[in-house]
Amino acid sequence: MQYQSDYILRIIEQMGALIRRALEQVGSPVAEEPIELAEQAIGLALDMDPAIASRLSGASLASLVAINMPDDRVLELLAQTLDIEAQALEGRGEIVFASLRREQAGAVRQLSDPNRAN
Repeated sequence: MQYQSDYILRIIEQMGALIRRALEQVGSPVAEEPIELAEQAIGLALDMDPAIASRLSGASLASLVAINMPDDRVLELLAQTLDIEAQALEGRGEIVFASLRREQAGAVRQLSDPNRAN
């Protein structure tokens, strides 16, 4: 169990650093960087290519995430990262893709909701 706990804490630490960097860059003239940082954090949380995750509906992404049942802290960081990417995409005028990312964030947040139906 110690290994799993260390692994989760390492993911949380790495995601936190990427999220901080992405937030610093949101709204900057170089709009690619926050998106790239968010994608790195998403790939880290999901342990998969973030390009694959970017093509999934919110429900499909939540189903994929639920299989692994990560720590609630990782779920919240993943949802936050999806929201950050959505914000950066909106800044670039990519409204449809931003909307998909917001849908995914909401679906991921529902996984850690104690009131959700099982």
